[in-house]
Amino acid sequence: MSIEIKPRETTVLLVEDDRDDFFLTEDLLKCIPREPHRVVWAASYDAAKLELSERPFDVALVDYRIDGRTGLEFISEVGVNFPHCPMILLTGLQDPELDLAAQQAGAVDYLAKDSLTSELLDRSIRYARQNTQRWTLLNTVLENAAAGVVSCDANGLPVVWNKRALAALQVEPPKQGKISSAMVRDALSRLMVDGVLPEEFRTDAKRSYQLGISAGSDGGTVISFHDVSSRARTEQLLRQAAADAEAANQAKSNFLATMSHELRTPLNGILGMSRVLALSNLDSSQRDHLSVIRGSGEALLQIINDILDLSKIEAGRVELDDTEFEISSVLEDTVKLLASTAFAKGLELAVVLDPLLPQAMNGDPLRVRQILINLVGNAIKFTTAGSVVLSAKHEIREGLSVVHLVITDTGNGIAPDKVDLLFKKFSQVDSSNTRNHSGTGLGLALCKELVRLMKGSIWYEPGERQGSTFHLCLPLGSEHEAVGLARQAKVRALAGSRLLVVTPSDAIAKVVQCYADVMGQQLFWAKSEREAAAVLQQNQIAAVILDSMDTTTDPRNLLRNVRPTPGVKGPVLLHVDGYPAQGHQANGIRYDETLPRPFGLGFVDALLRHLQTRQPAPVAGSQPGHRETAPTPSRLRILMAEDNAPNRLVASALLRSAGYELEMAEDGLQAVEMVKTKTFDVILMDVQMPRLDGIAATQRLRAQPALRDVPIIGLTASAMKQDRERCLQAGMTDYLPKPVDWDRLLSLLENIEKAAKLKLNAA
Repeated sequence: MSIEIKPRETTVLLVEDDRDDFFLTEDLLKCIPREPHRVVWAASYDAAKLELSERPFDVALVDYRIDGRTGLEFISEVGVNFPHCPMILLTGLQDPELDLAAQQAGAVDYLAKDSLTSELLDRSIRYARQNTQRWTLLNTVLENAAAGVVSCDANGLPVVWNKRALAALQVEPPKQGKISSAMVRDALSRLMVDGVLPEEFRTDAKRSYQLGISAGSDGGTVISFHDVSSRARTEQLLRQAAADAEAANQAKSNFLATMSHELRTPLNGILGMSRVLALSNLDSSQRDHLSVIRGSGEALLQIINDILDLSKIEAGRVELDDTEFEISSVLEDTVKLLASTAFAKGLELAVVLDPLLPQAMNGDPLRVRQILINLVGNAIKFTTAGSVVLSAKHEIREGLSVVHLVITDTGNGIAPDKVDLLFKKFSQVDSSNTRNHSGTGLGLALCKELVRLMKGSIWYEPGERQGSTFHLCLPLGSEHEAVGLARQAKVRALAGSRLLVVTPSDAIAKVVQCYADVMGQQLFWAKSEREAAAVLQQNQIAAVILDSMDTTTDPRNLLRNVRPTPGVKGPVLLHVDGYPAQGHQANGIRYDETLPRPFGLGFVDALLRHLQTRQPAPVAGSQPGHRETAPTPSRLRILMAEDNAPNRLVASALLRSAGYELEMAEDGLQAVEMVKTKTFDVILMDVQMPRLDGIAATQRLRAQPALRDVPIIGLTASAMKQDRERCLQAGMTDYLPKPVDWDRLLSLLENIEKAAKLKLNAA
């Protein structure tokens, strides 16, 4: 079976103001054999410009005169912008000098209308296309050449040149028009000494060039320009700069690794002991104080991580985790961590989360939290009055599941000429000696780099009236995105109910309004007791949200205005409490639930609980987020090698409270001696210890046949990638950086215990 190959269609732009001439030329083109021609008619030069800008053409046939202008002017003016469309001049004039003028204007051919035939048009068009293709190829080669090139004809007139040659000759294009052969010829003449070009010359810009002259075709010459400016010196400087950079980078890496260990070791004690204290019997005030200590320690750890991450990012050694986590918890916990700072400045800090946000997402929760602490922390730092709001919603962008985060503040905003400095390292919008805020200038730069690694996007927008808005889109897709659908059905069941929020805070009202809009509820906002009373008297309100920051409203007086409805209980009473550090009381009123400030999806969940089931409020003083860990019997016997006394104390309290048998060694040598007389199921091995470090101790233990399968978990304050590799190469089973994530360690121990039980049962 043969396949018929159809000839390619040639697109022709015919610039002609005479209708009869257009049809005559079109008929001639239709008579050309071998390939079809599609003709587009432009009745004016302006129409031709528009056609050329909208679509590509293989060739343009241009009439000599239209509306008092000449085709030579059109070709000279337009040909520069459309070099891939060859232009042929058509004219009824008989002028022997017109052919040369057409060539100088840039036309590839010149045809007289009175002698026009199909064969003549066919030959001219094919020549024009082939000539344009050759010139395009030649220009591509010349513009990508390493040297400057000027080709002259037999009369010494330049006919071809490239940009590198023009730079060497210091020829600049005129404001109107293009560079001519005469301009290049004059530049060459200025270089000549006694009519001869020199072998080397130096420009005003202190650039040195070597010239090469060779014979061209048809008796012409080809002149080449080679830039040799300080070649040897540049190469030497580059070698020296590379060596200096490598030495500086190594010194920085060594310093950061040392500082990482020295800073993380005491932090491990601080955060660990705060966890130990959390397991003891504390009243609510002590638990709040402990929460501040732990939050401050974690914030300090975050600063250390920022500094270390800068080095890792520059070296390309940042690794992202891909684990399942609850996105709403990360967002709410981040805001709660910064709440006391916001309250100290008199700011309202709020979080608005889409109730339909998927509960489980995949990604790196620590990096997400790190980014948010930087962005929300900056918003609080640079806002003197008003509010800071973090909002989040779920979107599908280009087929990806994306969490769109928005951080909005009511600060002074950022000057337009300073926006470009936002995401640059060590750059600050206000770098003067009298600036009001300190900082390293690393936060936003790290955020941008981390977002880039997550394949997300981050950008800044000025506020509508004042302040700043930062947008953050992170692809955190999950196989369990349907988890949010369970809440969706319950949320829709609340549609149509009426809510009343009594607060002087615009931010709180806007947060409640956002949630009400999503749930399809009608919200009334009262700024005073009188406004709230009027709403309660005129409407059947399902829930009243009272703000403890409103000191002018007496809740007891207000509730007397509730409009009674037969068979229906009174409205749900929700109390928005002050920030944890302030500890507002509930004014003697029995509320259905008290929401901590700032609140997130807890508001939606409270409405779901009380509007649907009308269950009694939780017992006062309970700690929903706190879980007492009862000792669990375990058969695991653990040996821990740790030279730091506070770390031994923390580990002893936490591991023994979890039911594990624990013995301590103060260094690697003591650990090696202890395993000779006792049997252990797991060994926790610090890396940096006196006498015998954890790496060497692990190697000695693995050399003993009886210990080859015993799990050894490395613990080190050195958190660089190469530290983990050293631990695994030495024979360790796993590795955890300090400060130790005790939940992760307990999870590892549980997995080891399960594996041991399965092995025992199989035996």
